[in-house]
Amino acid sequence: MSSIGSMNATLNNNRKLLKNGRRKPFTKMNGGSGKKQGYKPYVLPKVSPHVLRRVRIKTRRQNRRLLKKQIIIGTVVFVVVFYWFYIIQYG
Repeated sequence: MSSIGSMNATLNNNRKLLKNGRRKPFTKMNGGSGKKQGYKPYVLPKVSPHVLRRVRIKTRRQNRRLLKKQIIIGTVVFVVVFYWFYIIQYG
């Protein structure tokens, strides 16, 4: 019964705060939905074609390097697991 009493006390206290004007409703919900903010679209900066080409080349190089690392690590893991199963079965 005490939990229902405490809920009622909380509701009554919140109502009193709203009546006094000391508390604004819904200001701390959803990151402060009480304040209105306008939507500002992001404007992409102008970039010259040679910079875009360099970025594209660099990205391809990084992707190739990452693929090589993944293949090497995958091969090492596969060999270790295969060797482990071989030792368990025949060793």
